[in-house]
Amino acid sequence: MFFKLLQKECMQTFKSLIYWIYVICVLLFFFTQMGSPEFDAKKPVKTENGVYGTVFSKDEKDIQEVLLGELAQDFYENSWRTYPAGFIKYVKLDEKETQEIDNILEEMTGLTEEQRRMSIEKFEEEISQPYMSPDFRLPVKEGVSYETFKENMKKVCVILGAGSSYEEGKFSQGVEVPADYEDAVAEYENLIEKDKFTGGYARLFSDYLGIVLGIMPVFVAVTRCMRDRRAKMQELIYVRKVSSGTVILSRYIAMVVTMLLPVIFAALYTLMQCIGYTKGMDIAIDYLAFVPSVFVWLLPEIMVVSALGMFLTELTDTAIAVLVQAVWWYTGVFMQGDVLTSGDFGFHLVIRHNSVLDYQVFADHYQEFIINRAFYAGVALFFVVLSVWVYSMKRKGAWDFYGKILRGSKRKSKA
Repeated sequence: MFFKLLQKECMQTFKSLIYWIYVICVLLFFFTQMGSPEFDAKKPVKTENGVYGTVFSKDEKDIQEVLLGELAQDFYENSWRTYPAGFIKYVKLDEKETQEIDNILEEMTGLTEEQRRMSIEKFEEEISQPYMSPDFRLPVKEGVSYETFKENMKKVCVILGAGSSYEEGKFSQGVEVPADYEDAVAEYENLIEKDKFTGGYARLFSDYLGIVLGIMPVFVAVTRCMRDRRAKMQELIYVRKVSSGTVILSRYIAMVVTMLLPVIFAALYTLMQCIGYTKGMDIAIDYLAFVPSVFVWLLPEIMVVSALGMFLTELTDTAIAVLVQAVWWYTGVFMQGDVLTSGDFGFHLVIRHNSVLDYQVFADHYQEFIINRAFYAGVALFFVVLSVWVYSMKRKGAWDFYGKILRGSKRKSKA
């Protein structure tokens, strides 16, 4: 019975217009954003300008100098920006707050406002020359501890409010510093030797697909769960002998499997690109690199978004799940800001790693990555269990919010 229902649910999904809109959106986003492998696969060569991109550093000295340099520039320009919930917010400081930040900078660097101003202006003259680093840094005064630095950054955050780059949760993940030739070569060798070339592109693939999969599956889930009510099939289904668990599980698995198909296609397409690009090169690639990307990285995301959509739709008989998921997706994607290769996985629904390089960053946070994905897979199963329970209660005549609301509205209109 279960497999017959599963087959029927799959066929119903394939007949759904919303499902094909989902497929088009996923593939369109993939083809327009992913790009081609050859753009990032060049071996670094020594150049006169000495510019080899950037690397992430968690060195306390780097963190302090980069953050203090940024703070000094913000103070110099009197321009304060934060990003609460992903939106840019310009903060205006009063005289007292400005003086507090001035005191913090002088305590941390030993430089007066005038000395800092001269350093910044000299730096700006130098970066007008080609190939100079755009990052202004200020050294920490001798004897100032990292703990003191963190305490002072907390004070800055209190003044500026949420969403500033001076929050410990952000700078503790590391700061971008200029890479030297050896760093660039090491990154390239990691891509070729440890990632087997395709590993880096599998991470980039998952980064891009994860964005669109954080929102699109909810439309398929909501549409499917509301279809029976629109067709007035609820009562007929409720009286059948098949169990609630069988109905919900077959529906859920069918949605997840069918929504995974365009992801698998896109993964195979990228793998073929990598194979074509490395043809004739002395590079051993990993043909299975996209398997964990699809089934470990992206599948839990599809699972939890679909499960939440199904549960809220079964519970309320409305499309409120779309609004809930849109808020979750937006805050999850945009609150990560522009720090996209820091290894800050935490409990983000959409995991970002927007680079084919930075192998070591990902490797260092791999356990955190696995915990994140396992957590969301567990949350998805929890919502499925809740959906089974709600569906079962409805079959017994309870939890029919839609009917109660409709009847209540009719009584009010008559009155």
